[in-house]
Amino acid sequence: MSNEENQQKVVVSLEDLLAQADALKKYIDYLQKTYAELQDNIMSIDSSLQALKELQNSQELLMVGDKRGNVIFKVQGIDKAKVLVHLGLEYYAEVDPDFATKVLNDKKSELSNVLSNVEKELAKSLEAYKEIADILNQAQQQLQAQQNKGG
Repeated sequence: MSNEENQQKVVVSLEDLLAQADALKKYIDYLQKTYAELQDNIMSIDSSLQALKELQNSQELLMVGDKRGNVIFKVQGIDKAKVLVHLGLEYYAEVDPDFATKVLNDKKSELSNVLSNVEKELAKSLEAYKEIADILNQAQQQLQAQQNKGG
């Protein structure tokens, strides 16, 4: 067999490539949004873990009223023996801080694994998008060259 026989050529229309690029762009946008949400969740868990550490070391705790810190409460007289930890969905459990730390660390580990997978998928999708964009750019350059020769 000659080298030419080993190479397979695939013919794809420009319309199909454009449709693929559009679908891939939407998928990339979805992955980027998911990535940002996962990072935000991990940062929230880190904040909760830090709050649990502070709880054990202080008489007074500052509690942020919202994500942006528009209002902060000074809280005293907290029962340091029990905290409520989110288990998932709408379920919370009253547990000791050490168990809450374990739950949060497990959650963080799971989210970090998902984040890693999303990051890999995002990299593959961006590479595929770049390849399609390169093909489309080459096709556009060839078309312009043909128009310049003819016109």
